[in-house]
Amino acid sequence: MLKITQDAGIPEIAKVSLCGRFTSEYVPEVEKALVQNGNRSRKCALDLMDVTFVDRPAMEFLRAAQSRKIKLENLPPYVKRWIQQETGNGPALSSPKRNFPIRNQPSEAS
Repeated sequence: MLKITQDAGIPEIAKVSLCGRFTSEYVPEVEKALVQNGNRSRKCALDLMDVTFVDRPAMEFLRAAQSRKIKLENLPPYVKRWIQQETGNGPALSSPKRNFPIRNQPSEAS
């Protein structure tokens, strides 16, 4: 479940706060909240301080929102890294090194 709250505290910024699990089913609702509150004369911001989970479609929405100059505030660290990797602005995660022998491989002596 995702709670979407519109913050009217700063008149120059249309700020939408999210709380809970941000999944693909909520992307249209978040987009609608941003469009309703934002216009050309106001900046938009999306606050993810209380987000506990983001799936891939929601992350892709966040990446697109960021490219449209929507400010992303209080991103969970894993979402920030994910966006950086997807946009090519961050280090790629390497796969873990294997520290154990692989079994069931034919030996070279056979």
